[in-house]
Amino acid sequence: MSKSKQHEPRSDKPQAGGPQTPRAASASRREALRAQQAAEAQRARTRRIITAIAVVLAVVIVAVVVVVLVQNRQRQQEEQGLRAQQGQVTPPSANDAGNGLVFNNSTQNTGKPSVEVYLDFQCPGCAQASALIDPLLEQLADSGEIQLTYHMLHGLDRGFPGNHSYRAALAATCADVQGAFPVFSKAIFAAQPATEGDGWTDEQLRNTLAVQTGLSGEQLTAFQTCFDSRSTSDFVDAMQDLKPDYVTYTPFFAVNGNQWQPSNDALASADALLAALQAVA
Repeated sequence: MSKSKQHEPRSDKPQAGGPQTPRAASASRREALRAQQAAEAQRARTRRIITAIAVVLAVVIVAVVVVVLVQNRQRQQEEQGLRAQQGQVTPPSANDAGNGLVFNNSTQNTGKPSVEVYLDFQCPGCAQASALIDPLLEQLADSGEIQLTYHMLHGLDRGFPGNHSYRAALAATCADVQGAFPVFSKAIFAAQPATEGDGWTDEQLRNTLAVQTGLSGEQLTAFQTCFDSRSTSDFVDAMQDLKPDYVTYTPFFAVNGNQWQPSNDALASADALLAALQAVA
């Protein structure tokens, strides 16, 4: 006869691994629901934060654009007022089209390749070109091999406050009135700030760089009067407004109206550069 296990305690609890009781299953469902609700709440908070950040960024961008537009508008009004007070001057090195400065009267180089250089004084690449390419081009112009014309644009002012490109072009054209354009242009590029858009102060343009260029006495006074009264502003605007549509960036080089991109081989010497220009012309 088998013995009953009367002395072992009786237990109504489910054994481990066994099926859950209805009460335990209900508790599990509540925990899962709470976890799902917490996750959805977290996602909702994240969406609200992202939306708030996007709104703030949009407001900041709009504010910056408005500030730039207002400053540019104020600059235009100031320039118009100065023009009304002072007569306009055409720089002596102006080309026939009235939209560029001819280097050292190289218009006399009849029948030679016509090289057009479009630059913006705030453009870092233009500063590099001023140091590496322009000296060779000017050497060829001096020797009668090419006709060289510089066009100083100020399109970058649309992206930065302070109309630095415009004022630098004014200073350069006023320097041409005093016969100092090539040297003054190089001085502006040499003083170009490391950060694009920082630009130059009026004191730098009308005094510091002018003195470095060699202007003094009556010449310096005449240059400063030209700059302060914006006497070449119509010519500066014409350089920007009359640029060809195919000029979409700076520095931009054209030979007889054809786009040209300098290569390392072409920059090896003046002779190599002349050969490259003649091939494009």
